[in-house]
Amino acid sequence: MDRHQALLNLLDASAERAQTEPVSLGSVLHQLDASSFGLITLVLCLPYLQPIPLGPLAGLGGTVLAALGWQMLAGRDEPWLPHRVHELRPSAKVWSRLARACHWLMRWLRWFSRPRLTRWTEGPRTQRRIGLLVLSGGVLLALPMPVAPFTNSLPAVSMLCAAVALLERDGVMLLLSLLALLATGIYFVVVIAAYIEVGRGALSWLGA
Repeated sequence: MDRHQALLNLLDASAERAQTEPVSLGSVLHQLDASSFGLITLVLCLPYLQPIPLGPLAGLGGTVLAALGWQMLAGRDEPWLPHRVHELRPSAKVWSRLARACHWLMRWLRWFSRPRLTRWTEGPRTQRRIGLLVLSGGVLLALPMPVAPFTNSLPAVSMLCAAVALLERDGVMLLLSLLALLATGIYFVVVIAAYIEVGRGALSWLGA
């Protein structure tokens, strides 16, 4: 049984068990081990894939994602969650919806990703590599950038690719994550430089 099927079976079992007894979020994540980092990162990135910046929400999401990246970089086996979040007990309906969403998500992942260049995605350093990418992307997402399109979506794409690389053992997605991160850095420099030039032009015009 591959890790995808094991994940789906666990979520299906959690949804079924929630019909008769409370099931905490932490107890399920504990059984997912390191793959839960990839799943949580992927889900958290989805709202930021749109071109329009989300303002303060980007700062909040970026901080959470950076914290997840730091935990991966530090070599944690599973994500640390605040006690209140760890002990959350979603209803059976919520667990059922989550299971259905993950079934759809795994079908979507297999459509364009598969194990490739696995020397980059296997071994003890893999999680740390991906953690560094997620940490960097989270910091860039959280930066209070000037209003410009794609300032949320570019770092989100980088972290999304990193999450897929972890879930699918896909070295190509790992390289794409790195390229997207570099592109994000370059784009941010260009945006900041453009705003500085506009500001200088405005000051010159006012002083004329």
